[in-house]
Amino acid sequence: MTYPDALSYLGQTRRFGMKLGLDGMRGLAQSLGNPQDKLRFIHLAGTNGKGSTAAFCESCLRASGFRVGLYTSPHLVSVRERIQIDRQPISEADFAEGMATVQRAVDQQLDHEITFFELMTALALWYFGREKVDWVVWETGLGGRLDATNIVQPELCIITNIGLDHQQYLGNTLAEIAAEKAGIIKPGAAVISAVDIGEASDVIIVRAQAERCPLTLIHRDLDLQDGGLRDGRQLARIDGVEYELGLTGPHQVANAACAVEAMWRLRSGDYPQLDEEFYFIPDEAISSGLKNTVWPGRFEILSEKPLIVLDGAHNPAGTKMLIETWRAFLAARFGWSVGETNSRARLVFASVADKDISEMAQLLRPLARDVSLVRLANERGADPASLAQAFNGLPSSCYDSVSAVWQDLASADPETVILITGSLFLVGEMLALRQGNAEEYRLNERLEKLAVTR
Repeated sequence: MTYPDALSYLGQTRRFGMKLGLDGMRGLAQSLGNPQDKLRFIHLAGTNGKGSTAAFCESCLRASGFRVGLYTSPHLVSVRERIQIDRQPISEADFAEGMATVQRAVDQQLDHEITFFELMTALALWYFGREKVDWVVWETGLGGRLDATNIVQPELCIITNIGLDHQQYLGNTLAEIAAEKAGIIKPGAAVISAVDIGEASDVIIVRAQAERCPLTLIHRDLDLQDGGLRDGRQLARIDGVEYELGLTGPHQVANAACAVEAMWRLRSGDYPQLDEEFYFIPDEAISSGLKNTVWPGRFEILSEKPLIVLDGAHNPAGTKMLIETWRAFLAARFGWSVGETNSRARLVFASVADKDISEMAQLLRPLARDVSLVRLANERGADPASLAQAFNGLPSSCYDSVSAVWQDLASADPETVILITGSLFLVGEMLALRQGNAEEYRLNERLEKLAVTR
């Protein structure tokens, strides 16, 4: 099997859509020899922040000298980004070899239609098992309880926060959604939560108690302080220790605190099943790991003059965090008051059609002097004309492609401040364009059509 063959095979599973449940994933893993049973996991769930927190955890573990597998979703440019070891994506050759192995395992699952996410999860388990990584930082895809990632027995679970998103799958209240996320909690695994909403937090507390898990609620049990920005870098004080973070924004303080508490928990020695070598995590590794964390498309500065910031906020909760970060960033850089950050930005926005576009638009509107609305290459993308209705009253222009709006941005006045947000698909297209990886992006975002036309 070649890499294009592997993409074609993967693309064929798009027609099965998304199916929550663990039976098919368990059968698939069993056919692969249950590689998860030989690996050590930190399992993460949450509405927002789990990717950043995963990146913090991975960086701290790698700085401690461990070989670290990282499994996240969605990808931005290449599907291979989802599966990394020491922040290097799986190679095309290994992707193809692994997918051929997974295909043989799928052929034994005669009574189950394997989904795209199940295939990718199986590929990740095969790859991390073959490479014998020391730790796996393992992010859920959707929810937790019935997510394909939930066949593992983690050493530690992290739940970053709870917000309203994917209600059609997870429930219509914060408590219902929290119950789905808390489904990753397993007997004896330490639990760390940044959830600070009473009804949602109560669900997590009850679940942790039922499974006899030690629980840290970071907003209750740790002293967290936003240190603001110094020389453009986010500072955080966690239980009196100052850390410099590689990711920007006040909300990253809580994400970093989850990672710090995870490292403290792991090195506590409360894991008799682990050899001592697996919880050797020095203080300096935590500091350097947090400082050197990279997570593309999360308040990423693409240009200084004009200032262009790219962020993948794609729901109201994430948008609120972005706005707080944007205002703090402009205040630190230009000395602007909160009021002076209003009506300043040229906003570039795109979204998939099933998101809460009207609320995101309402939140973003005060920041913008005008808005550029972009058609995504992804078929789920909302039409720019319909987006303009959500921003009614704000001067707007519509673009049929990311490349068209980027050409316009490239000639913007150097004093302009530009914020690009609304969708991770927009982030992916923008990064692919800037990196010269448009073909890789096309292959990975058009997998189903590739499978049909090849």
